Amino acid sequence: MVFTTISTVAQASTITTPTTSTSLTAIPASTIATTTATSSTKSTTALGSATDDSIQEALSVHCRLAAITVTVTKNFLLSSMIQESALYLGTVGCGINGGNDTHVELTVAWNECDTKLVQNETHYIASVNLLDTMDPYTSPTGATEVPRKQLEVPIMCTYMKSMLISADLSPMGYDIIKITGSGSLQMSVHLLDSAVPLPYNYSLSREQPVVVEVRLNTSSDHIKVVISKCWCTPTPNPVDAYSHVFLEKSCSLNAFTKVMMNGNSSTSRLSVQIFSFVNLKVIYVHCKVQICLQTESNSCVPDCHQRTARSVNALGTRFGSAGPLMNSDEEPLDKELSTLNVVGLSILGICLSLFFICSLACLFYCQRNRIGHYNFNVKPKEEKFTYLAYNT
Repeated sequence: MVFTTISTVAQASTITTPTTSTSLTAIPASTIATTTATSSTKSTTALGSATDDSIQEALSVHCRLAAITVTVTKNFLLSSMIQESALYLGTVGCGINGGNDTHVELTVAWNECDTKLVQNETHYIASVNLLDTMDPYTSPTGATEVPRKQLEVPIMCTYMKSMLISADLSPMGYDIIKITGSGSLQMSVHLLDSAVPLPYNYSLSREQPVVVEVRLNTSSDHIKVVISKCWCTPTPNPVDAYSHVFLEKSCSLNAFTKVMMNGNSSTSRLSVQIFSFVNLKVIYVHCKVQICLQTESNSCVPDCHQRTARSVNALGTRFGSAGPLMNSDEEPLDKELSTLNVVGLSILGICLSLFFICSLACLFYCQRNRIGHYNFNVKPKEEKFTYLAYNT
């Protein structure tokens, strides 16, 4: 009987796709087939080649956020006389934990089963080996069998360290982040009054704080959300010429901004009295968010007391926007226009009234000069009488 040790490299592609499936890419140059039993060189080479082709077709890798899933066809295991219980990732205890009628599935997290996580300037690489035991077993026919192939397949998933995607402003604040090897994640940006979401076009006073909340829909305990920068603009454009930054390098820049929680979980919050230091009537809030991978040696919680900024294991970078917010201490523009209209109409009415009165006065004066002066005083005219007295 010929036993063949298969050592091939399976590497997940680094193409970002909206689905969660990642295609397997084999590296032919690293494929090695060695013989462990007596056989002719020609037959061994042929067997090794066939085995390489079959394992590439039988194996697929699914790179998740903080986990790796390997799927193997049951037909391959049957033809190779490998029992399902003999498969494992990294260590013997990390065997099959899922599957269906045609495939078996093995899933491990980044921090278990001897999974290694390395990094360079641009990527994270998580790797683990797919192995099988060579222990003899009893077949259904009662015969003692030994697996024909011994697997040694390095599985590697590559993740980009940072990604810049243009901001997408929407009234509800929802945004989709695409991250290499993990499919799509939904990030939501909300403006809150304590714990209550603010309605659209909400008005705030100078002393009233607003809570900026960023959420990421992940159940992984190793993935954290870090708000690294926040600023406001008078328009929905995050790169507007006029902007006021109130959070930089995850630390507040003034006494009106307070970081409530940042880098502790998949939710981050900060409170800011935005109109206490921004003299605008309407503002839009924008934040730069990092998705951080927390490991035993690295924490995602920023330390604002350090003199130098600490690097963060950022898996992705995203801009989120929300707004608008209105300054309630400033009268709205439509109200100001209405007030101006009322004042203008009042002045116009007064001017028309004065013009009408002056016109009547001028008309009366001209008419009087034209017809002359008359004395309408009724005064009886004095008459002189002479009285004669006769004595008879």
